[in-house]
Amino acid sequence: MENVIKTINKKVKQIIISLTVVGILLLILSFLTVWTEFMAKLVMGMVILLMAYVFLSTAYRLWQIQQNFKDIVKGKNNKIK
Repeated sequence: MENVIKTINKKVKQIIISLTVVGILLLILSFLTVWTEFMAKLVMGMVILLMAYVFLSTAYRLWQIQQNFKDIVKGKNNKIK
């Protein structure tokens, strides 16, 4: 049971770090949008890329948690990544 708690904590920390970094980058990009029309287009493209990264990385980390739970329920007591 302790392994499950450690796994959840590790994955949640990874998600928090990922969302924090993307949030900071989005904040920086929001300041860049006020200068020129070209910068606004560039920033919008970057925002879309960053949001795609957030969704894909979060989905992958949640999938990893799901796989770890499946392994624990099945009785496989392998070391958790």
